[in-house]
Amino acid sequence: MGIPTATVVSSAFAPLAQVTAEGIGHVTLPFVVVPHPVGDRDEALITQRGADIAARCVHILTTEATTLAREVREHPFPLPDAVMPR
Repeated sequence: MGIPTATVVSSAFAPLAQVTAEGIGHVTLPFVVVPHPVGDRDEALITQRGADIAARCVHILTTEATTLAREVREHPFPLPDAVMPR
């Protein structure tokens, strides 16, 4: 088994990242999605977002590859309405 790989992406760009990953043959690439916009002044919100992102990273790094691939396939990021369908 190889080293787990993931991409960190803003929620605004998650659909584009998924389509790009599929286009280059990485249909099960997991994403760590950071809420958009990234910046915020609320310290509690920043702390919670950091904890959520860390938890997702841990999940990706500790989940068996076939299970992770199934999770990615079952939870696609929807494309915006203005984009042509896949």
